[in-house]
Amino acid sequence: MARWWHLHPLVWEDLRAQRRLIGLGIGCALVASLLTAATIPLTEQAMASIERASQPNAPANSRRSPLLQQLAPLVPSNPAAEASPASASEAGSSASEPGGSGKGMTASQRQALRDLLVMCLLVVVVFGIKYFFTRGQTFFITKASARLGTDLRLRLFGKLQRLPLRYYNDKRTGSIQSALTNDVNVYANAVGMVRDGIDGPFRAIAALVAIIWMQWQLALLAILFIPVLAWFVNRNGRRMKAAQAVVQDDLSDLNAMANEALQGTRVIKAFAAEQRISDLYSGLVERAFGSQIQAARRFAALRPMVEFIGAVSLAAILYICGWMAAQGMLVVSQIVALTLAMDQINQGARSFANMNNTYNQVTAAAERLQREVLEVEEEPLQSGAKQLANITGNVEFRNVSFAYPDGTLALQDMSFTIPAGTSLALVGPSGAGKSTIADLLLRFYDPTEGQILLDGVDLRDLDLGWLRKQFGVVPQQTFLFAGTIEDNLRLGAVDASAEQVERAAAQAHVDAFVARMPEGMQTQLGERGTRLSGGEMQRLAIARALARDPKVLVMDEATSNLDAVSEKYVTEALDQVMTERTTLFIAHRLTTASRASCIAVIRKGELIEIGSHADLMAKDGVYASMFHAFTAGAMDEVG
Repeated sequence: MARWWHLHPLVWEDLRAQRRLIGLGIGCALVASLLTAATIPLTEQAMASIERASQPNAPANSRRSPLLQQLAPLVPSNPAAEASPASASEAGSSASEPGGSGKGMTASQRQALRDLLVMCLLVVVVFGIKYFFTRGQTFFITKASARLGTDLRLRLFGKLQRLPLRYYNDKRTGSIQSALTNDVNVYANAVGMVRDGIDGPFRAIAALVAIIWMQWQLALLAILFIPVLAWFVNRNGRRMKAAQAVVQDDLSDLNAMANEALQGTRVIKAFAAEQRISDLYSGLVERAFGSQIQAARRFAALRPMVEFIGAVSLAAILYICGWMAAQGMLVVSQIVALTLAMDQINQGARSFANMNNTYNQVTAAAERLQREVLEVEEEPLQSGAKQLANITGNVEFRNVSFAYPDGTLALQDMSFTIPAGTSLALVGPSGAGKSTIADLLLRFYDPTEGQILLDGVDLRDLDLGWLRKQFGVVPQQTFLFAGTIEDNLRLGAVDASAEQVERAAAQAHVDAFVARMPEGMQTQLGERGTRLSGGEMQRLAIARALARDPKVLVMDEATSNLDAVSEKYVTEALDQVMTERTTLFIAHRLTTASRASCIAVIRKGELIEIGSHADLMAKDGVYASMFHAFTAGAMDEVG
């Protein structure tokens, strides 16, 4: 059985945050349930009135409730109904004669019909009031559920922004998307779970009180079935939780596969791999379908069994009611009311059983969210408090070594300096550690040993947000966001002036193709900038880095995807840009590297050579050999 004190801590935290809305919703639900229970004695009195109406010689006030006697003055009555028994009998005889004013009914029958009218009106009034509370319950619970899901998505997304890069290296994008959608949707049902967990038992208890009020012996019989129900719900719940956990994991794998297939559409078509990918996706779909069916079996088994147990208890009570009626201990009106009360108890039991299923689904989703996102250690980088004024952009690596968490050594005792306003090109084979140097400078990671300094200050002592605003980054794999060209240019420079944005666009030769577009800077790029060519995307990435007017520019082969004409314009612009700020760039083309103030040759995480192009060529070492091979056409690029 779901125990409130065993709720996942994450669920408790979020439910407390929505306690006002949940409280209002539950309050409305309890009042609605109480009003429903109130119809049980009203129904019993209505049926009693029908019984009296069918008995001409019954006393006018027999089996009338105190409530009816208090309400009697509010209902118009025939004076004959209030007469003495003798006069009532005479009125009855007169009424039964042809032409009599009573149309064949005695005074007691007329009184019974008036009582029935009162009861029917009361039932209508009760359900009219219940309408507003049921509506309020639906509104408040729905709003609380939506707010809980919204807040959780915001919290998850904020957490994802603070997680280190290695998290994304190990996780599939589709799996993360599944957490933000499927898992959150299931998790948001926690609000309904709380309502059902409180309202269900309350509804059953209210109906049980009504049974005790009518026949306390029968209430004892109804209570005997509760342990049986609890045992079955608890047994089914454990299996439901395990099945739901499998469902969430399978849906995560399915979303991950779909996301990769959509992003890799061009590659799939180029390799004519549509059928193979479709087969892989089909396998995941079938697996997810199988796990959902398994969970459905658990879910489907619960409600019918709860209804069966309720039917057995109802049958037992009806049989005993029949026996008691035969003994003169019960009348039909009481049996009808008892049957209605038992139905209310069964409804409460079904509601509580649904709560138990929801509890297991929510718990499985909460555990997955906790495991996949919320418990993951955030970026372990300590942010200092320093913000330097008027920095020059002098960068120094001092005896820097770095190893990844699995122990792989990426850099070893790396030392070099990039004086302010100069450029350093990193060259070397793939896996040499060039990109790791850029990642360390941006503080995606911290050195295992040594220091990286900006204007003589260790990066770890600087405010992390401020530090990254000093850099302009051009990645090798250009990523553009859906939106306008201007939106992408302003990604890291929201407050940049129009002149600053236009100057960056001109420097990267973006203005040339923007001018050909009807909507200019307001042109929508589509997802990942798919409306632009590879060269246009790279030029836009360069302009985006320049728009924030950074003190340090970090580029990973910024001209690799440019055509000859665009490369000429962009290279000339970069030559000017690099004289105005410190620049670190990874060069795969040695002709590009030769334009830098200084060149560092990296191999297996170690600095092999460093110096200007002329110095390194004169040295006739590793760089010179690489350059000769490159210019002779033996290689197109390095790394």
